[in-house]
Amino acid sequence: MRAVALFVFCHVLSALCSPAWAGFGNSKDVGTSGAQFLKVGAGGRPAGMGEAFSAVADDANAIYYNPAGLAFLERAEVTGMHNQFFQGLDYEFAAFALPLRDPAAAANSGGGAGRLGTLGVAIYNLSVDGLERRLTDTDAPAGSFEASDFAYAMSFARKLSERTSLGLTAKYVRQKLDSEKASAFAADLGALHHLQGLPLSLSLGVRHLGSQPKFKEESDPLPTVIFAGAGYRFRKNLIFAADLGLPRDNSLTYAVGGEYEQPVAERLSAALRAGYNSQNADPDGLTGLSVGAGITFYRARFDFAWVPFGDLGNTFRYALLIRF
Repeated sequence: MRAVALFVFCHVLSALCSPAWAGFGNSKDVGTSGAQFLKVGAGGRPAGMGEAFSAVADDANAIYYNPAGLAFLERAEVTGMHNQFFQGLDYEFAAFALPLRDPAAAANSGGGAGRLGTLGVAIYNLSVDGLERRLTDTDAPAGSFEASDFAYAMSFARKLSERTSLGLTAKYVRQKLDSEKASAFAADLGALHHLQGLPLSLSLGVRHLGSQPKFKEESDPLPTVIFAGAGYRFRKNLIFAADLGLPRDNSLTYAVGGEYEQPVAERLSAALRAGYNSQNADPDGLTGLSVGAGITFYRARFDFAWVPFGDLGNTFRYALLIRF
C-alpha cells in the first residue's frame, strides 16, 4: 500500500504538471503570474537559510515549503512571523500543526505508535495602505486606498513508512485592490524521504497549483512552481540544504543554506544561519543572500532573518515558534 500511494502521488504530480510543462522555466514569462505574494516564503528560520527548506521541513513552517514534513512532527506546534518588507509592505504568517494519534492503536503498541497523520492550518497576509488614488491624469491624488492579499491553508500529512511521507495543502486565495476583489483555489503536493543509513533527506512536490484569480475581466495564472530538494545533517547540530525550483513564470531557480546550532546553557541554545536564493538575486548589492539567527529556550524558539533586496530595501523577518 505504501508503494502504491507513492506511485499514485508521482503519477498525479506528473499528470497535473505535464500539460503545462512546456511553459515552465521560461524567463520570458516573468511578471505573468497573479497572486505574487504566494512566492514570499514563510518563517524566520527558513528565510535565514535562503528558503532551502523543502527537504528539511521539520517544524510548522513545512506547511508552506513541503507539507509532507508535517508527518514527522512529534508535538503540536504554533508559529507566527512578521516580515517588515520594503516600500511599506507588511507580510504576516501564522500556522498551527497538530499530530493526530489513534488511542487504540497506541495502546496496543505500548504507546509508541498509532499515528494517524498530522493536520496543519495557516494564514498568509500581505498588505499595504496609503496608496494614492488618481482618477485622471493629474499630480493631485483623489484620496488613497489599500490592497491586501490573503491565503487560508489546511494541510494533512501522513507517513507511508518510518522514512517516507506525503503531504497535501488546500488553499483559498483572496485578493482585494481598493474595491475590486478576486479569489482562487490552490493546492500544494509534497513528498519527503529520509534515506536509510544516511543523514540525507530528499523532497519533491509542487506549490500553488490551482485556478486563476480574476479582477473584473482580467485573470492571471497562479505562480506554480515544481520543487525538489535535499538536506544533509552533518552532525546533530549542523544542517546543509539545497532546493531547485522550476516556476511557470521564470527560469530555473536554486537555493542553498545552512544552520549551525550550539547549546549555551541548560535548555538554551543559539543558532546561526546563512543562505542564498537565486530567485532574489540581482547583479548589484547583496540581493540573494540572507543571514539569520535563532534562540531556543525549552520549547520556544525566536528566529530573526535579514534578507536584502538591493535598491528596493532590506527586509527583516521576526518569528516565534512554540512546541507543546
